[in-house]
Amino acid sequence: MNLEEFARCFSLADKRSIEKAAALYLIRNILHDTSLEIFYEESGKPYLKNGMNISISHSHDWLAMLFSTSSNIGIDIEKVRDKILKIKEKYLSKKELEELKDASLEKYTIYWGAKEALYKACGISGVLFAEQLFIEPFVYSQQGGKINAMLIHDNSQKKHTLHYQVLGDYILVYTENTSE
Repeated sequence: MNLEEFARCFSLADKRSIEKAAALYLIRNILHDTSLEIFYEESGKPYLKNGMNISISHSHDWLAMLFSTSSNIGIDIEKVRDKILKIKEKYLSKKELEELKDASLEKYTIYWGAKEALYKACGISGVLFAEQLFIEPFVYSQQGGKINAMLIHDNSQKKHTLHYQVLGDYILVYTENTSE
């Protein structure tokens, strides 16, 4: 959803208010239930009391949401920009940094988005992106693709499959079903 257009339509100005109102508007319209409200766990993960799992992301003027009835899910949308390179040591492991040394800005953004989506899916506060979330090497494609990833937490490993799409100067990454 384009947040700039939504804000104009509903005469909203505050960025945070726009994001919250747009998310609620989408949820109510997609699920055809005007009584729904968004609640948040202590970890910050949003949820609905009707049992539907949701994940929400916004970047600049865009809002993205993911819905599921059966599994923990995560989504992230990011504008491709060089700011991501300034924080790469905070979210990439040494092995990932080595794998990405000659990579495009889009690929760095996919790694960040994948880790954000995975973090949202796991719902565990305090997970360290560079030490507990790992992305397996993949070949970048402008047409999008699949990513395999792993969360290591409490002496266990959980594999995840994610998908990414290139949407102009934005990258959208979202989780698929999880396996033990």
